[in-house]
Amino acid sequence: AGFSADEFIEQISQVDLEFAKKNAVFEPKPFVRTFERALEKLTAAQDELGANIAQLERSTKAYSEDHRKKMARLKQTFSTVGSSFERLETQISEVSSNTIRIGEQLDTVSKEKDRAEAIKELVEFYAELNEGNTSRLDELLEGGSEGMIKVAHTLRRLNTIVVDNQYSAPTDSAAKRQIEIYSENFEKNMLESFEAAYRDNDIHNMSVAARTLDAFNGGVSVVKAYINQHPFFLSSMISQSQDSIAEASYQSMEGVSDIMHPPPPPDRWLAQLYSDTREMMFKDWAVISKVFPRPIDVMQQLLKRVFEQTIQGYLETLLGRADRQSKLAFLRVLSSSHAETRKLIEDLQRFDAETVTPAVMVLETARRSGNMPQGLLDMPDISQTSSAQFSRSRSKKPLATRGGEAIDDDDDMDDEAAARDRLGEARSGVSSAVAIAALIGRSEGENAGVGLLNGFLNRCCDDLFES
Repeated sequence: AGFSADEFIEQISQVDLEFAKKNAVFEPKPFVRTFERALEKLTAAQDELGANIAQLERSTKAYSEDHRKKMARLKQTFSTVGSSFERLETQISEVSSNTIRIGEQLDTVSKEKDRAEAIKELVEFYAELNEGNTSRLDELLEGGSEGMIKVAHTLRRLNTIVVDNQYSAPTDSAAKRQIEIYSENFEKNMLESFEAAYRDNDIHNMSVAARTLDAFNGGVSVVKAYINQHPFFLSSMISQSQDSIAEASYQSMEGVSDIMHPPPPPDRWLAQLYSDTREMMFKDWAVISKVFPRPIDVMQQLLKRVFEQTIQGYLETLLGRADRQSKLAFLRVLSSSHAETRKLIEDLQRFDAETVTPAVMVLETARRSGNMPQGLLDMPDISQTSSAQFSRSRSKKPLATRGGEAIDDDDDMDDEAAARDRLGEARSGVSSAVAIAALIGRSEGENAGVGLLNGFLNRCCDDLFES
């Protein structure tokens, strides 16, 4: 589709060619005129095209120069903006550093101010007590639970001052006596309040008294009061003579000394005691976790009391009775008692791993985050969960007697169902415990298998049979 000179000439001279063919005579002049006109037009078009090309070249050169200048100006502008941003970032960093330092200084000043105010208030309390004036403390006591906790903290600090300054001037002896008297009465009233709430099953007031005494003396007295009044240690079974119980129970083990006779089942009173221990622990966790700020410590003390005072005493009597009859009887009773004890320990360890430890993790995480609930009382209960995993140790309950009366299996089943209901109520905070367990150094697998009481329970079992 390129340009063809022959076709071009043929096209512009077509008319002249046709005229020459008609006349049968070749006349060059028409062709010359035609070519001259075509040449003139081509020359004019060439000149016009050249002018346009020259104009476009000049315009393009001008635009190119203008574009180059604009790009240079933009580059300079971007460089200036970049430098400004760097200076601004530096200034912001300096301001941020200064703000952090100012914030730290303000925080230090605020803490020092709070400490100074606390010291001033403590000195004022000390001076008032030195004069026998207890009105401010009495007013705080009337301010509800927060007021009582503040009184507990104040008295604890005042007692620390008294101990640290035991060689102080004689003029301080009045303050010392007043602090001791007021502290003694305060502790006595709080314990009476706790004991009254305990008798009435008032969880809220029990929690208030327990938290107050925990702030006062670490909760030693209130934990002791809770354990001393526990119905488990006052039941008819425990109050009976262990010698008479062991004698009656041992006599029911037919063929225990006969090597040809198969080993008898575990001691029925021991099995019943362990069954009561399970139910008591499952039920008490629902109370302990809601009442005491450090429930794991209370569980340890309660378990220690059960093993050392109740279980160990009965086991020693039972094994002593078997040992006096024969070595075979002693070994058989020892083996069955140890197996039954291990079942109890395993059930308690599983309950600890699945219920106690996750709940304590929730408390510990809340304490570290500064959003500490008042025990588990303020935590929402999750839906009741099945306690079928704890039924294995209760599936073969022997018919026993308590206080000379037979124990009905149906009543035991009702008690077991009630204990399971209470177990479901005790599992407060478990739903979120697995998710936050990693925050305090325990993986989900560890949390599901080993609880905080695992080692303690193993030691309790070992202590029973070490001698």
